[in-house]
Amino acid sequence: MRNVRRVCYAGTYEQEYPRNSLIIQALRDAGVRVEECHQPVFERSRDKSSLQIAALAVLCLRLTFAYLRLIPDVGLRLLRCDALVVGYIGQLDVIVLGTVARLAGKPVLFNPLVSLTDTLVEDRGQFSPESLPGRVIRKIDRISMSMADLVLADTDENAHYLSEQFDLDPERIAVVQVGAPEETFFPVTGDFASHEDLDVLFVGKFIPLHGVRTILDAASILQDRGRPVCIELVGTGQEYQMFRDHAERLGLRNIVWTEWIPFELLGDRVRSAEVVLGIFDEGAKASRVIPNKVHHALACAVPVITRRSPAVDPYLADGETAILVPPADPVALANAIECLFDPERRRSIGIAGNTAWKEWGSRQALAAQTQDALQLLSRQP
Repeated sequence: MRNVRRVCYAGTYEQEYPRNSLIIQALRDAGVRVEECHQPVFERSRDKSSLQIAALAVLCLRLTFAYLRLIPDVGLRLLRCDALVVGYIGQLDVIVLGTVARLAGKPVLFNPLVSLTDTLVEDRGQFSPESLPGRVIRKIDRISMSMADLVLADTDENAHYLSEQFDLDPERIAVVQVGAPEETFFPVTGDFASHEDLDVLFVGKFIPLHGVRTILDAASILQDRGRPVCIELVGTGQEYQMFRDHAERLGLRNIVWTEWIPFELLGDRVRSAEVVLGIFDEGAKASRVIPNKVHHALACAVPVITRRSPAVDPYLADGETAILVPPADPVALANAIECLFDPERRRSIGIAGNTAWKEWGSRQALAAQTQDALQLLSRQP
């Protein structure tokens, strides 16, 4: 196959979601011309896990109208493009638009970020694996993965997971890290933040992967110890009310709840924090990912505390570039927060973390990883 010089990045993907915008940027940085062919479907909702019949019916209608517009547009663009790229959220997009690419004789690169099975069945537990919806979701994942000539994973562990779960040849999977948009997330300039109470930040959608209960239990321990700390929890989601109730039962006075911060302002908030929290769940999915929030903290040179995992361990050194704790261990998390009361330690870990991250998570690193992926795609039969 000839080299990939021009691609059509197409589908109902979220244009502003970092995984899509960063991969598009990385493709361009790798010397590829990218044509976007997009129909908005998922942009209007923060939480896309709603299972209400009315919401699903509206989603199906919106997808139908989107594909009626996308199919002829993608077909025309593929006359001049070397490949089709489908982004997150894109399992159905691959099945529909991948068929168009096959008819045009063009390869398909799929950038899913996560599988629907991993998210809805295994992590969030919204369907049992043996239920009809659970089986349908796995089938959609399997078909979409098989339609792609190359699938992008965000870590080596997720690459192994996709290979084992969906019978993918490892040679058809390439790893490109999550990264962070550096125009929004960049290091602190001047003096580092300093507050009367240690300012600790968590941003997330309150899904099981995040391990928010561990954060709340650690906050309770710090409160009992009389330690001056304020933990801001930003976001809403699946388990939000459950954790609000849990915090009330614990009588927490060192927690601040913020429903959301606009993405364009999130970098400023991360830079103003003294510590950023990652994820702490003990589940399998949490062991395979390095989430956005960790990349954001590292990009801003703010010290991050997150769980030890096979995904994180090759990139971050405990006590040097981050603080790594066992999963689901509130005592360990409370102790880790305490050790960052020392401003010099916060500064050194933040700077070292940013230096390390530039090697594997920066824009330049993502461009190199994407170039490797394109070379692998060019070798696919």
